[in-house]
Amino acid sequence: MSALPYSGAALKRSAAHFLLGKGASAMITFVILLWMVRLLPVEQYGVYVTLVAGVELAIAVSGFGMIWLAARYLPEYRMHATGPVLSRFVWQFLAQISGLLVAGTLVLYFLLPAFMAALGLAAWQDIGYLYLPMLLLEGAARHVRESLLGPLMQQGWAQLSLVVRNIALLLLLGILSVWNAVSLREIVIAEVAASALGLAIGLYGLARHLRHQRRQTGAPEWHPPRWLDMWPTAGNMYSSQMISLIYSAQVFVFLVQRYLGVEATALFGFLRSLYDQVTRYLPAALLFGIIRPKLVASYVGDGGMAALVRNANLVGKLSLFALMPMVVLTWWAGPGLVSVLSGGAFVQPGYYLAGLMLALIPFSQRQIVETLAVAVGRSRLCTVAAACSAISLPLTLALLWLGLGLWAPVIGIGTGNLIFNVVILGRLAWEDAYRADRNGMLKLLAAASLSLVLLAALPVTVDTWRSVFVAAIACCLVYLVTAYLIKPFTSSERESINRLANRKIFVW
Repeated sequence: MSALPYSGAALKRSAAHFLLGKGASAMITFVILLWMVRLLPVEQYGVYVTLVAGVELAIAVSGFGMIWLAARYLPEYRMHATGPVLSRFVWQFLAQISGLLVAGTLVLYFLLPAFMAALGLAAWQDIGYLYLPMLLLEGAARHVRESLLGPLMQQGWAQLSLVVRNIALLLLLGILSVWNAVSLREIVIAEVAASALGLAIGLYGLARHLRHQRRQTGAPEWHPPRWLDMWPTAGNMYSSQMISLIYSAQVFVFLVQRYLGVEATALFGFLRSLYDQVTRYLPAALLFGIIRPKLVASYVGDGGMAALVRNANLVGKLSLFALMPMVVLTWWAGPGLVSVLSGGAFVQPGYYLAGLMLALIPFSQRQIVETLAVAVGRSRLCTVAAACSAISLPLTLALLWLGLGLWAPVIGIGTGNLIFNVVILGRLAWEDAYRADRNGMLKLLAAASLSLVLLAALPVTVDTWRSVFVAAIACCLVYLVTAYLIKPFTSSERESINRLANRKIFVW
């Protein structure tokens, strides 16, 4: 019974495992992304991104908010429960989420023909059926990694599961390429096999960790919450998630396929993949498996609201600090960046990627905002905020009707997440005295804007990999110097970051 699982030392250890694993996974995933767009014809790639979006939606729908239930209560069990009680909670959770995934897969099995026909992909129905095992295996693997191993601060096993999964997929793609047997069917089978391997490693790591906790003594005065009391948190977050899915990037992929055709879907799917890559490796998302249990533990422990506000503001600013160079680069380098990354598959992609990077600004804060609401017991606010932000769907449809093309989903994504954040933060500021660091956020925006103005004076043509690297380095250098002069972080925030790193390296 202690907060040692979420102490500074535990946080550093888990963060080191997380960053090492995510760094390796990022490189492998990026190679797979760029390789995939070169391996498949544009039509097959458009079908691929549509089916991947469908699987991601199905995993979210089948989850019933269980990831948030684990995020809120698993740290409490780890801190206060005995070893056997902790193990029982974990295996009960896994049994419930597995049952939900099986039920979702069965429902999708019967709905798939109508779904594929509605998207004009009836000819690819057999490929759609191959993705049903992917839903089961990848859905279970993600919950083991993110819902269980993450809150238990076992990022070593979580990242090993992910890295091995991606390495296996990369090797299988290499074998298929050597045999000249690359088609959409073979790629789907390779993904299913890789996900099965990742799930097996995650389950082994989870079982091993729980065995090590068998002798953990619990707090005598603590009583495990009933599932009946825990389910409202999952229900509120599930309602929020379901409403949010109405205007998610995955749904917009379907709208693009329906109204703009398969070639536009291929371009938007590729841009969305790049968008997802940046999203996953922002600090708030990259370290979210560590940050979320730490935020919850700081609030339910002795820190209370003051510690929660302080940590949330710091993490939010770190995410923006990392995102801003990408925003500047995509607006400065322009369409040439996408053309080079796609290997010439998309020669005139426009500034859609730059627009998606702007849309990432509110999205980079969304997970933090959701965690704030859950931690203080106001998860219902997420449902209200999601309902308000659903206006972005009719907005997107209207913009498509007006002929804005791919700018319609780009604007819809940014608008939805902005409204979501404003509703929750406004309510928390009114009821719980939460104060966002507006001054620091404005300084970060000012640093990015000034950097873009300075870089605009430099002539740049991005048409080769070398020019991409040169542009990226120049962008980062100018931004870091500008941010150093503006100083968006307070002295206490810089000290906290340097203390965590054991070095005085953060000077912004």
